[in-house]
Amino acid sequence: MKTTLPKQPSLGTTKTDEALSRLVNREEVLQICFWLNGEGFGDVYTASSIAPFLNCDAEAIESALKELVADGCLQEAPGSQLGYQFSDKGKTQGGRLFADTFSDYTKQGHGECPAGCCDGDDHSQCGDDCTLH
Repeated sequence: MKTTLPKQPSLGTTKTDEALSRLVNREEVLQICFWLNGEGFGDVYTASSIAPFLNCDAEAIESALKELVADGCLQEAPGSQLGYQFSDKGKTQGGRLFADTFSDYTKQGHGECPAGCCDGDDHSQCGDDCTLH
């Protein structure tokens, strides 16, 4: 008698996997919005403007955008039916996520102020966090 093992669910098929995937999508979308804004590419975000940076379909991105609105991180952009903008909470959270993710790549260079409070060699106005004064 031959026994057949039950099929193992693939990632994203259980409720826990789906919730995790949605969380990851929301965090990635928030980071991309923060990056787009910081690079000067605008402050209105759409699924199509975010899609080139993610490996998922526009429907998943739109779902993440709507969940971020429900979470209070984004709001509908005035005069735009498809676009979203940061709320204060969302910009703060997006910045934190971005900084955490890319901290290894955004460290100050040798001799630069680690607190980001001064330019050049004048450290007279530095705060207590600056190790160069």
